[in-house]
Amino acid sequence: MSTEITTGSIVLSKQGRDKNNLYLCVGVVDEQFVLIADGKTHRLCKPKKKNIKHLKHTGDTLDVIAQKLKESKKVFDSELNSSLRNFIKADR
Repeated sequence: MSTEITTGSIVLSKQGRDKNNLYLCVGVVDEQFVLIADGKTHRLCKPKKKNIKHLKHTGDTLDVIAQKLKESKKVFDSELNSSLRNFIKADR
């Protein structure tokens, strides 16, 4: 399991109002901050900037969405939201 958070990594928030929610890392600002989105409360057009210390890497990635983000292709919020919901269902 890689502990490094990169674009496409699924992360769990450990601190703040969004504690215990799953998000997708949609960008890396620097070695301390990343941008996260879930397609519902934090949309891709305005992702949340979050400190890496307040996130836990689940060890999983959404490869299809990560590839689209790296290639600068259009990713819809509904696509991201449904992928995260499917991940949660598969995790149970």
